[in-house]
This record gives sequence, structure tokens and C-alpha cells, in this order.
Amino acid sequence: MRLIDSHSHLNMEPLFEKVPEVIERARQAGVVFAIVIGINPETNKRALELAKKYPDFLAPAVGFHPHEVGKVIEEDYEELEEQLKKACALGEVGLDWVKEYTPKKLQFEHLERLLELARRQKKPVVLHFRGDEVFWKEGIDFLKHWQGLKFLFHCFTAGKKELWRVIDELSAFISIPGIVTFKKAETLREAVKECPPDRLLLETDCPFLAPEPYRGKVNEPAFLIHTAKKVAELKNLPLEELCEITIQNTLKFFGLKDVFK
Repeated sequence: MRLIDSHSHLNMEPLFEKVPEVIERARQAGVVFAIVIGINPETNKRALELAKKYPDFLAPAVGFHPHEVGKVIEEDYEELEEQLKKACALGEVGLDWVKEYTPKKLQFEHLERLLELARRQKKPVVLHFRGDEVFWKEGIDFLKHWQGLKFLFHCFTAGKKELWRVIDELSAFISIPGIVTFKKAETLREAVKECPPDRLLLETDCPFLAPEPYRGKVNEPAFLIHTAKKVAELKNLPLEELCEITIQNTLKFFGLKDVFK
């Protein structure tokens, strides 16, 4: 059995200071590869540095998180354009109306600029999307203007209605976090049951959102197995089969088909 963590922040504390041991524990738990995701200029730089140091385990994605876009300056965009050439995806980028640290209008303006960059460089896009029903309608309607881009809704926690909209209208993928193991996550579990297997990825979003039985602790890639077990149970699939399906989906989305050759 093997796993890929499609969304990790080994470039953030407290994991960044102990990356070698975190990777070793991940390997022992069956995790064979991970995507390390940037959210701002500092973590983008770290993502590229880590991927260069551990090319057999990490691939970088770079972007500006919606919480961070109000802080970026023109020079940051110039740097991002060069960094993206070395990355497997743009991300994470998106919209967040739950914690509106950046005004909605500004979030949309930056996301438009970021998606234009992804389109120019032909990169897939890792999306951070959080909000209520109105948010999902406006957000998806906005993304429909960017047909041709490949979208991954990272840390997907919405319901069946949103699931089918992103699949049917955007041909998008979703990535399932450890939240799927939480007792009150029934809406997400119902969505996972309906999701076509070829649209599913797995993630930790570490150091955040550790799954049961580690909830409340610092998350890391080694814990991905618990998310995989729950998703396999929900999909009524053997664990090893579910893991292989999500590996192939991850390689396909990020364009990493040669990573294990």
C-alpha cells in the first residue's frame, strides 16, 4: 500500500524545523510522495527549497492564499511568476468568506490575476474555497469564466450539491482532508460517498486538521492513512485500491506521471 499527500505545508512551522524526521515517519506509514504548498512569498520560497532538497519525496506548488493577498506587492507577483515555472501547480489560491481577512472584492481581483498567470503558464490550480451557499454559487460562477484550467478544490468539506457543481460545471477534482473522520462531518461523508472515484485525492493539510485519533495534535503526512481508511470505507473499496486510485488521480492532476520512474 502507498499514499500521496496532495496538500502539505512542510514549509510551515512546526514541521519545517524537523522535515527529515517528518518525511521518515511518512515513508514508514506508506506515504511515498507529497505536494508542498506555498501560501505567501516566504512559504513559496521554502516550498521550492524543500522540493529541491527532497526531489524523490516532494513537489512544490506556489501561490498567494486569500488571507495573504492583501499583503502582497508588485515585486511578489514578479517573483511568483518566476517561481511558478519551477512548480507543479499554482496554489494555494482562492476565496475565503468564512474568515474574511481580506475584503471580498480584493480577493476576487487577486484570484483573477493569479488564474491569468496559471493560464499563461499552463499550470493546474489548487483552490482554497470556503463559504456559505451564496459563496459557492458566486465562486463557481466566477470560475466558469476560466474554462480550460484544471482545478482542485483542496480541503473539500462542502456537501453533495457543491460536489456535483464543481464536477459537472468545472470538471474539477476534490481533495479530502482528515475532517472526514470527525464525528460532525456527516455532510462531507455523504458527499464522499457520491463522488466519482476518478475525482478524489487525499490530503493532510498538515500541520492543520489532524484526523481522528490525532485530532487536536500537529498533523503530518504519516497520519494520512487514517483519512484513507475512512474514505475507503465510505466508497466501499478495499483500502489498497482506494490508495492506488487517489495516487493516479494526484499524478494526473499535477502532471507528475514520471515521478515513480
